[in-house]
Amino acid sequence: MYITSAEQLTEFCGNLQSAKILAVDTEFVRERTYFHRVGLIQVASEEHFAAVDPILLDDLTPLLELLKDSAKIKIFHAARQDLEILVRLCGQVIPPVFDTQIAAALVGWGSQISFAKIVHKALGKKIHKSETYTDWCRRPLSKNQIEYAIDDVRYLVPVYNKLIRQLKKMNRLDWVKGEVLNWEDPQTFALPDPQKRFMKIKNLRSLKPRNLTVLKELAAWREKEAVKRNCLAKHIVRDETLLEIARKVPRNLPAISGLRGFHQKELGKSGAAILSAIEKALEILEKDFTVLPENNGHATTRGVEELLSAYVQVRSEELKIEPSVLADRKQIHSFVAHFEQNLNMEEHFLFRGWRKEFIGSPMLSLLTGKVGLKIDSSGRVCLTAP
Repeated sequence: MYITSAEQLTEFCGNLQSAKILAVDTEFVRERTYFHRVGLIQVASEEHFAAVDPILLDDLTPLLELLKDSAKIKIFHAARQDLEILVRLCGQVIPPVFDTQIAAALVGWGSQISFAKIVHKALGKKIHKSETYTDWCRRPLSKNQIEYAIDDVRYLVPVYNKLIRQLKKMNRLDWVKGEVLNWEDPQTFALPDPQKRFMKIKNLRSLKPRNLTVLKELAAWREKEAVKRNCLAKHIVRDETLLEIARKVPRNLPAISGLRGFHQKELGKSGAAILSAIEKALEILEKDFTVLPENNGHATTRGVEELLSAYVQVRSEELKIEPSVLADRKQIHSFVAHFEQNLNMEEHFLFRGWRKEFIGSPMLSLLTGKVGLKIDSSGRVCLTAP
């Protein structure tokens, strides 16, 4: 069903009032805009499914109220970008959420599994991703495009049901609940702090403190302007040009216009604001200059990370999930560095939720020498008392 009128939307949402689970997906374009340009919102229950057209509909309130209903589980596959869109439309987070990609990783179907692969794995069906590069904001949409979009939720409910059965069988349902808490935290979807955006610019460590302070103010101005214009920040002023402005600290418009990569059209639009940001930075006292945090360059004891990586590999085979789901190399390095710097291990990511019991605590026991690794009589690597 393709919904393009208020009457259709009201009727469809009425049919979903008693549903306890809703499969949700979105189609969007985000090539030149700060925010996603949403082209379709697909929703399904076990009995009803439709693609809702947010471009042709002026009011999505009936649908948004359904999504905000905390009595309904909202099912997504790879939820991040869909939730960014829907949280912005709803003005709030929309728990409870279930992410089939996360659940698939925790039952051993593979990390970062695609939707087509999870449908084939769970249901034995092959779906074709023939409309991957569709411009979902162009109208009219073809019948094939609409069917393609609806398939993304049509099969999501049976995939969810299969995963739930598998999670219960493996006693890992609580694992998923812990992993998706991030999707239910409003802070996850907060706009980036403009005062921290300068940290994303390459080669900023080549700047002196005064110039770094200028860069911080310039990057903050650019980020706010990108939100205001709903465009990519680099389309206002490129990173390389912003870095050069901070290095040269121009004090007038002719000086800015002489910098390579600065477009004259943008000079007329933003020149005064750039000069204002520079002046604001120059007024900051030396004791308050921006200082970069130290690089996390802690060199861990040789061989320790390799030892833990070997254990993670063994543990992943026992749990039948990929090693990176338990702990990737970056997390292992962080864990060892945390330990060697005498930081609170309870605060580390690998001590959160289910990971504490299944990987964090055993790894800490290895580091403290309470246990070791050995090869048993069957040739398997296992933990042993020292």
